Amino acid sequence: METVFLYLGKVIVCSGVMFLYYQLSLKDKTFHHYNRFYLLFAMIISLLLPLIRVDDFTIEVNSDMYMLLDKIQNFNTEKKLDNGHIYFRIIFSALGLVSLYFLGKLIFGILKIRRLKQQFQKESFDGINFYRTDLNEAPFSYFKNLFWKNTIMLNSDVGEQILKHEMVHIEQKHSFDKIFIEIITSVFWFNPFFHIIKKRSV
Repeated sequence: METVFLYLGKVIVCSGVMFLYYQLSLKDKTFHHYNRFYLLFAMIISLLLPLIRVDDFTIEVNSDMYMLLDKIQNFNTEKKLDNGHIYFRIIFSALGLVSLYFLGKLIFGILKIRRLKQQFQKESFDGINFYRTDLNEAPFSYFKNLFWKNTIMLNSDVGEQILKHEMVHIEQKHSFDKIFIEIITSVFWFNPFFHIIKKRSV
């Protein structure tokens, strides 16, 4: 159980370092498209890097020595078993329950969008499904679906700017990014750097 918490701690540290580099070197750069990939890359690296064991790169020694060290370590570990493990399990269970709650919210949001597609009339052009709605959260896009707010005139300056912005999201398939980031921030909700990266990637 301690190994899991050690891994989670390493993830937080790695994501903090990756985000710090972004802040210092990439934040004010003009190539926003590449920044988006870096932020996604930062989350993936933060999850994978702590899984790499240092001893995988050390010089191999006699296997009998490893077996002896393993027995000693297991013996010492068994002697140290106490009520502390119960607290670890309680904390881990609490973290898991909160993660399930956020994952549930994500699934509910996806299902809600599916219902919205049936609720509003669809207009199709250039492979894009366009829905005119009265939703407060509109306009927004979801894969090749664009939900528009009726109170925003398409031919106005604001309307054209918003439409262009949403079309960029659709063309660059940002929905994949958003779902991936939502899953990561739901599971690792206690990592503040993932939430900051999520805001920067919008």
